[in-house]
Amino acid sequence: LSVYRQVYENFIKGLEENNKGILLIGSVGVGKSFLMKVFQKLFKDSPRRFKWINAYDIADFIEYYSVAELKETYGRNLKADLYIDDIGSSNATISKFGNTTNIIAELITERYDLFVSEGFKTHLSSNRVTSLDKKQFPTHVTLEDMYGIRVLDRLREMCETIVWKGESLR
Repeated sequence: LSVYRQVYENFIKGLEENNKGILLIGSVGVGKSFLMKVFQKLFKDSPRRFKWINAYDIADFIEYYSVAELKETYGRNLKADLYIDDIGSSNATISKFGNTTNIIAELITERYDLFVSEGFKTHLSSNRVTSLDKKQFPTHVTLEDMYGIRVLDRLREMCETIVWKGESLR
């Protein structure tokens, strides 16, 4: 019940007051995506409605289109709030001129720039533990491991982190 209260206070009650998005972290099947689908329907006619993309869809998007079109559609040019579901679940990396680039990290960086300049929120969910949990889960790959300290630091600034504990409800 405390997770629902946190989400309520940070997302519903503070919708206009809270200047940050939400980063929901929790185990598989606890209801993160379901809850965000409910919010998306609740806010479909609200000024704070948000677009939705799944991390898996990002990998597919760049396979069929381009990184430039992804950034055009969901990055700095999307003048709306955005929800990215399941970050850390997909390996959305590409090679550019011999350098490997993580597209989700680039997208988060673009959304950060939009957050700072115009206040648009980005909400995210992940099954990955944070670097703070590394002592408890030393063998787990963390969000910091996947995206680096720079992106994680930006996530902390642009999002309220809510850890959803519990077993799968499926």
